[in-house]
Amino acid sequence: MLRIPHLCDKLFRYYKHILIAAFLAAVVGSYLTSRLSLRSDLEALLPDDFPSVQALEHMRQEVGGSGRLRVVLETADLEAAVRFARDLEPRFLASPLISYVDYENDVAFYRRNALLFLDEETLDSLYDAIERTITSRKQALNPFLIDDLFGEEDAGTNEDELAGWEERYEGRQPRAFNTNADSTVLVIEVFPAEGRSGLQFIQDMLAEVRGAVESLDRAQYAADLNVYYGGNLKNRLDEYEVVKSDILGTALYGIGGVFLLIVIFFRSFVGAALVSVSLGLSIAWTFGLTYLVIGELNTITGFLFVILFGLGIDYGIHTFARYKESRRSGLNLRDAIDKMVCQTGTAVATTAVTTAAGFLLLLFMDFKGFAHLGFIAGVGVLFAFIGMVFVLPAFIILAERVGVLRVAPVVARTEPQLEGRGIRFAVPLLSLAVLVTVLAAYLSTRVGFEYDFTNLRAMTPERQIVGEKTQGVFSRSESPAVVLADSRDEVEEIVAAVREIMVADTISPTVASVRSIFSLVPDDQTQRLETIRAIRTLVEDEAEGVLEGEDKMRLERLAAYVQVDAPFTWDEFPAEDKRQFIDTRGEIGNFVFIYPSVSLRDGRQAIAFRNDIGTITTESGKVFHAASSNIISADMLLLMIREGKLALGLAAIAVFVLVGLDFRSVKASLLVMLPLAVGFVWMGGVMFLVGMKLNFFNVVVLPSVVGIGVDNGVHIYHRYLEEGPGSVAIVLRRTGRAITMTTLTTIVGYSGLIMATHPGLNSIGYLAVIGIAATFATAVIALPSLLQVLETRKQRRSL
Repeated sequence: MLRIPHLCDKLFRYYKHILIAAFLAAVVGSYLTSRLSLRSDLEALLPDDFPSVQALEHMRQEVGGSGRLRVVLETADLEAAVRFARDLEPRFLASPLISYVDYENDVAFYRRNALLFLDEETLDSLYDAIERTITSRKQALNPFLIDDLFGEEDAGTNEDELAGWEERYEGRQPRAFNTNADSTVLVIEVFPAEGRSGLQFIQDMLAEVRGAVESLDRAQYAADLNVYYGGNLKNRLDEYEVVKSDILGTALYGIGGVFLLIVIFFRSFVGAALVSVSLGLSIAWTFGLTYLVIGELNTITGFLFVILFGLGIDYGIHTFARYKESRRSGLNLRDAIDKMVCQTGTAVATTAVTTAAGFLLLLFMDFKGFAHLGFIAGVGVLFAFIGMVFVLPAFIILAERVGVLRVAPVVARTEPQLEGRGIRFAVPLLSLAVLVTVLAAYLSTRVGFEYDFTNLRAMTPERQIVGEKTQGVFSRSESPAVVLADSRDEVEEIVAAVREIMVADTISPTVASVRSIFSLVPDDQTQRLETIRAIRTLVEDEAEGVLEGEDKMRLERLAAYVQVDAPFTWDEFPAEDKRQFIDTRGEIGNFVFIYPSVSLRDGRQAIAFRNDIGTITTESGKVFHAASSNIISADMLLLMIREGKLALGLAAIAVFVLVGLDFRSVKASLLVMLPLAVGFVWMGGVMFLVGMKLNFFNVVVLPSVVGIGVDNGVHIYHRYLEEGPGSVAIVLRRTGRAITMTTLTTIVGYSGLIMATHPGLNSIGYLAVIGIAATFATAVIALPSLLQVLETRKQRRSL
């Protein structure tokens, strides 16, 4: 049994000093905690030295980022929406926070130059298609033509060939305004003046945009004019606000619920207050140190205030319960403190160290969701242990001496119905547990993984409305990957490399198109013009009087496109489209934009896109890394899946080793680990039954459940060794009450997250509750039943 010589003497002598030091440290910790910032973006979960993270940072410095706000105007009167947008534009541009706005497209430019955007090979194919159509029609008009002479293929020219070509070059033309198909929605894109917009900047910018909108009387434009706000900057702000609100709400719920539980358990408001204050001091130390070491919280670690309260209170419940039990049995204060610290404190030390180890091992992970969680929770558990073994006894000594805490001794009550009597139905219970475990093991293999990122994002009502109403407004992907080059030659090499990828990937292509400065102003316009003139001559000289019907009308429409007779220049190019190629210095940048052909909301497709173009090696051997929030998401997903398995395995090994060091017996260690292992299997079975999936948020719970779930087995087996053979029923009655309460407090701490509106945090709460409840159930069913069966067999062998 672990004992610190003269510990009780020191506690009684220096209890005031301990309390003063604890309060001073908490004051400093609270101040530092108030300076912690919260980052809700996924980028915050990856290491800073990851190529995708560095590429994104480089892009922000050179390109200025791709953030924008969207003002969505909905009305049946498009002209009214356009007037409203035109009146808003100068008000937006008057703000120093806004760089420019975009809602109108230069249709005339694209219509005039549509054929110049088709490459030489495509133009040749268009010429051939027109020529075949004309030839086919001439043959049909020839009275001497015998169809069978040429065969069906020549005589039956595809009637839809010209229709397909018309769609191609007309498809190059944007709508006059950023509208949906029926022109009932007009989208104004508002771009920030700063490249990298902090949350405060976004809040200020959104306030100015709202103010400008509210300065106009909508009713004067259209009675049905509705305005909504969206865009990736607004989504980022919404994500932050939702996470922040959820953290506050779950903290109030969790801390209040845990405090109420321990008041009921101890039947003493003073006792519950002493335990809570001791824990509160340790939490202040924890997050003060977090500020000094990490400096910020992220989406996953932001909720740890309430989790640590629900988790750390366990040690207070065990220690204060032992103090109260000792005092009620007639022990004096000094002996009760000795029992509390040196006996129960030993079991508490084991559970604290094993839980902390399960968390601290996560420090070796690259995924910050694991690493930061591991540091904060691991340190928090150790500080909670210190608070309950040193600060709480000091509080108890002070409270008893000033008379606010009194525990009257009571006549010892024996439990003749339990002493020497084993657990009834131990064999059937153990058999049932085995059957449930086998079934749960099968169901666990069918638990899926949530790859759809949109199911894990904060979806506010306005965000959902904006998403629905802006569908079809923008044809090109709004989140291309960006590759930065150092020269025009490198730009051409990168484009060539991407096009090779597009050609090679025929099974599951992920790249739709690639654009660079050369995509805007092709350098071979002179050659293209020659082909366009040839097409014009063909249409004017050969088609007249030959074609009829739809083909004739199509060529008449084509005539407007073939009138282009001069190359266009960079200066002529529409400003709204060439802005993306201007760097933060106002110069033409060496950027390459790669647009996906798949929906990147699916994590598997995001990973495939990342694998295709995340790292690009050009013909000259130079390596470039693409920058994209979707590549960040894919990297995070890959890292989390890989390290999640590693973290779970390391946590299990560490806990087993520490349990072995505590009990110094392989058999005892296996018995203590049994509820944890079986509980994990049961957890998987329950997940399948309730339709729950793993995701990159709730997977962080798994190593945590390892550290938390082993505690119940440790406490039960420690008390069993202390009480001796024939005590399984008594251990369940006495220690079982304590671990029931500690389980409830931990569940209450996590269950606050079930009330969160953020799907990721919500899933953490659900999985934690399932895992903790499952490991508790196995601790009070499987472990005692097994202990009873083993004890009964041992007794029979001794007869």
